[in-house]
Amino acid sequence: MGENVKCFIKGLPVCLIFAGAAAVAAVLYRAATDYTTYYTALKIYSVGWFAACILSFYCGLLVVPRSLAIVFSFAGLVGFALVCALDPAFANEHPLLCRAIETIPAWFFLFAWAAAAVSACRSDVKKIRISSWLWLAVFLTLLLSWGAFHLAQFGLTKQRAIHLADACVKARKVIDTLAAWQAEHAAYPDTLAEAGITDDQTALLYRNKRLNYFGRQSTYILTLEDPMLGDQTLYAYDTTEGGWSPDDPQSTLNHRLPHMFLGFLRQR
Repeated sequence: MGENVKCFIKGLPVCLIFAGAAAVAAVLYRAATDYTTYYTALKIYSVGWFAACILSFYCGLLVVPRSLAIVFSFAGLVGFALVCALDPAFANEHPLLCRAIETIPAWFFLFAWAAAAVSACRSDVKKIRISSWLWLAVFLTLLLSWGAFHLAQFGLTKQRAIHLADACVKARKVIDTLAAWQAEHAAYPDTLAEAGITDDQTALLYRNKRLNYFGRQSTYILTLEDPMLGDQTLYAYDTTEGGWSPDDPQSTLNHRLPHMFLGFLRQR
């Protein structure tokens, strides 16, 4: 057997592990960039991280003892508790600092798995050395999935802002048209079509949604849904209230997707 073949065989497990981790990250990225599957991807991603974090304690204590893995695991647990205890109001006031704090648990648990893989690879015990391939697979899967998910989340937030901005512009045009109609006819139309507003003017760019109109002669309500699913927000322009409720969608354009566990301990 030639030296090239031997090198190929030695490097094959690493290639297969990296390819598998990249495939998982790619599927996660695809799911997290779609409104309809984002929250499903978030739940799977969170459960996967939780399982990996629990496994890191088992690995650091029993499989690869006396390694730095257990130290990093405990540090990651402290970091996770810190995120859960953060005040959401503080997060809104200091978004950059909050984002940095939110990454602390992930960094420590990634360091834990890297330490476990390195320590296992250097062990004198054959079974532990063999297990290093599994720990390397866990490390690479977490690392690539972490990057892919947050990249997808960033892109989805920008996409939401674009889609919601377009919805606000269309809603503003409809509101102005209805105001002009009311000034001329002393009442609001029963339908938008009666005021000359076409379906194209109410169609939104996301999830086949459109502006919904509920006319009552002297008043009306115009509604639009937030592009994001899960904890769904419905924005309503109500003439009896004199504006948007519960919030003006324009004011939420720069809102980022909140951390799933931010302020969890404060709610208890």
